[in-house]
Amino acid sequence: MAAFTKEQIELINWLAHGNSIEVCIEVCADLGKMTGYESYNESCNGHFQKRSLFKLKARGFIAEQSRYVMGIHWQRVTLNQKGQTWLANNGGRANA
Repeated sequence: MAAFTKEQIELINWLAHGNSIEVCIEVCADLGKMTGYESYNESCNGHFQKRSLFKLKARGFIAEQSRYVMGIHWQRVTLNQKGQTWLANNGGRANA
C-alpha cells in the first residue's frame, strides 16, 4: 500500500480534530466548489490540496454525508473510523 505524503498526514490529523470539508454537488455555478478548508490552510501553514483528499478517499478514510443548504446540495467530507484507527496505530508516520 502506498505511503502518505506529509500533506496527506496533515489533512488526516486536521480531519481527526472534528474538521470537515464541504463539496458542492449541485449542478450550478458552484459545482465542485470546496469550502471549510480555510482553517486547514491557517493551522497547517500550507495550502489545501484536492489530490490529498482524493488519496484519502481512495484509501477508504473518508465518510461522506449529503446536506441540503439553502437550496444547494453539498457533500460533507469527514474522517471515518478507518482513518481514525490508522492515525491511532501509526501516529502520523508517512511510511505506514
